[in-house]
Amino acid sequence: MEAGTLPHLAALRSRGKFAQMETEIPAISSVAWASFMTGVNPGAHGIFGFTDRLPGTYELCFPNYSSLKAEPVWDRIGREGGRCCVLNVPSTYPARPVNGVLVSGFVAPNLERAVYPSEAYEYLSRSGYRIDVDAARARESLDLLVEDLHLTLEKRREAMLHFHGQESWNFFMSVFTGTDRLHHFLWRHYENNDPVYREEFLRYYRRLDEIIGEFVSMLPEETVLLMLSDHGFCGIRKEIFLNSLLGSVGLLAFRDGEPKTIADIDPDSTRAYCMDPGRIYLNRRGREPGGIVEAGEAENLMIEIRKILLDLKDPQSGEPVIDRVEIASGIYSGQHVESGPDLIAVPNRGYDLKGRMSGQVFAEAGLLSGMHTHDDAFVFIDERAGSEAPGHIRGLAPLIWRLTAGS
Repeated sequence: MEAGTLPHLAALRSRGKFAQMETEIPAISSVAWASFMTGVNPGAHGIFGFTDRLPGTYELCFPNYSSLKAEPVWDRIGREGGRCCVLNVPSTYPARPVNGVLVSGFVAPNLERAVYPSEAYEYLSRSGYRIDVDAARARESLDLLVEDLHLTLEKRREAMLHFHGQESWNFFMSVFTGTDRLHHFLWRHYENNDPVYREEFLRYYRRLDEIIGEFVSMLPEETVLLMLSDHGFCGIRKEIFLNSLLGSVGLLAFRDGEPKTIADIDPDSTRAYCMDPGRIYLNRRGREPGGIVEAGEAENLMIEIRKILLDLKDPQSGEPVIDRVEIASGIYSGQHVESGPDLIAVPNRGYDLKGRMSGQVFAEAGLLSGMHTHDDAFVFIDERAGSEAPGHIRGLAPLIWRLTAGS
């Protein structure tokens, strides 16, 4: 905005305030959006990661909208008669009935099951709507990814303007996930002033700024405008494989063969394992199917693991990899806390924690050069809201409910 690249966003400063906002730990979109839409923490809404462990097994699953254990704010608004249009919010697949329109966002593999009602699906299927970019294209060519980013952005614009023009909504929301993909794949090119892709990075933002300006110009005068990101971003310095670290200190072991997921662990010899991006689970007796860690051992084991993580240093720079290690029961509350991790490692900037299996602890950044951060999401709050900007992403659902309850 200060450089003049985003004039429409800059103009919005006159009608409200941009502020820094914290998001969930770990900074995973599926977790953050679940907290945004419900106003409660993962221990209450039950989403702890992009992948999770199927109860009673070591098999992985992908939590989706049916896994959400708390009520989204638009369901509450709809129950009171308010009309809602919700477009492209991650982790809302498969779509379910709402008093209005809902189009699921990432990850939605099937457009028909991603849209409610059927009339909305008929329009979107005719229009060539795109739920998300095909990230695999980046492995072929960044040019193909950039082309896909712009095509998806324009289809998002078409859908947003189409549905917005259908009626006078009580609550209308649209998410642009292209910025996330842009940051993951082009961050290093932007930071390093790449002669081609730095400009492509800025070109995408210029177009998004134009779309925001176009949309805002259509809003009725009394509309309260809110904007947010579900996390921040920074560049990746190194990838860190925490399961390799746990294995190197004797806390994790695998059965014979090349391990691919936690399903390949040897439960009889495993005391802890990691899931993306820094969720540490004790192999607890009674929770995990082959658990060996007794309840009385858990506290000392967590102290041991916490020290191991905090002692981890970058072998090149000597810098600590981990900023802090949170005990999940200290930051989560609710009836689903026991389903979540025992510890959450929060990295220092640039250290991208992985739950994948690997033969090494440290690796250089691969195709992805940008990673999520938890402490610098942004929020814009319209002065008409009559409220300070929430300091945490969970604060938005209660604010939206207050603003729509009387509309």
